[in-house]
Formats: sequence, structure tokens, C-alpha cells
Amino acid sequence: MSLVIAPNKQQALSMKQQLQLLALPTNKRVLLLKKLGRTQRAKALKRIRQQKTVDGQSFTPRSNGKKQKMLKRLGQGLEPYVMSGQRLELKHKKAFTGRIAAFQQSGGREQMSARDMARIHGKPDYEAPCSRSQAKALATEGYRVKRAKGHGYRKASIKELMTRFSQGQAGFILRKLRNKRSQSSWSVAVPARPYLGDAPANVQAEIATLLSQIRG
Repeated sequence: MSLVIAPNKQQALSMKQQLQLLALPTNKRVLLLKKLGRTQRAKALKRIRQQKTVDGQSFTPRSNGKKQKMLKRLGQGLEPYVMSGQRLELKHKKAFTGRIAAFQQSGGREQMSARDMARIHGKPDYEAPCSRSQAKALATEGYRVKRAKGHGYRKASIKELMTRFSQGQAGFILRKLRNKRSQSSWSVAVPARPYLGDAPANVQAEIATLLSQIRG
């Protein structure tokens, strides 16, 4: 995903600023656009820290209810690039990160695979102890264990489930309880969380300040 600010009538610059920019020597124009890009990057990183969109609204919460901050990794590798001396693009160095950022920026449905999840979160250790979130999910699905004495089954505690199963076993049981088959890929709905961009008036004000600095 990239924020594009180019000196033409379709972008955020006024006609006067377009002419002023084009009148600058190439090296000064590149310097100005780079500085503008760094300012926009700082704003994007601040929004991620504050969990706010470009319009100042809070990010749409996670669908699973978890409270961890979102988009933290999308601030990494975000760099300003000046194309042909007159076009600023604020984008990620890695194409894969940029693809994730594009979905977060605009929202939509994304096709994910086990390989994609491994690239994002790292390869899971199926032999590691069952995680707390997996244990909670098992309890929610009504998983029960045999009573030590007497007949019948009882509800297992979170701690007991964490020590009883590995992550691989817990995942297998959860799929069985939910009647889900192991999938090689699946579709994920991603709500829009726009953190890149700025109001034209803000960009124009920044350009005016940078022009005065360069001329001064």
C-alpha cells in the first residue's frame, strides 16, 4: 500500500504549489518530497501507536475480542520513495508486508494459507504445550474429561487442558468439536483500518513550510 503525493491536479497540491515544486532544481525537489514523506511516515506510525485512523476514529476491534494492539508490524519497513524526481510514494520495502497493509488500509476479503500464517506469526510448534487461548476454546466448546472416581465426565479446567495436550493435539480436537476439516487455505474478512494518508489541507500546509525552508 502506498501514499502517493504527486505534483498534478489529481493530488493534494494546489496549482501554485505544483508550479513552485516544478520550478525547483531536481535535487531540491527530491529533498522536499523526501522530507514530506518522512513527516507522513511519522504520522502513520503515530496512528498505529494510538490505534487511530486517518479521521481520528479508533481502529475496528479484532473479531476474536483480543485487546492487543493492531498493525504494529506494519510500521516496520515503511519508507518514502521519490519517483522520477516528482512523485512521492510512501510504501513498504517488502511486497508481502505491503499486501497486508493494503488489506488493512482498505478492507476486503483476503485468501490466507498455512504458509501465509507461518510467514506472519512464525511456524507453529505442534509439540509445544497447549496455549491458554486453545484451552479456553476447548472449554468453550464443552470439552470434558473422565472423572477420576465414579462414572461420567466433568468439565476440565483451563490449567488442566494446558498441561494435558500439545498445541497440535488441541488444534485437532478443536477441529473435531467444530466439525471443521483441515484447510489448506481460507478466506478472511478484513475491516478497513486506514492509517496512511492525510487531508489535502495538511499536505498543502506542509509543502508551504518545506518550500519556505528550502528557499530560506
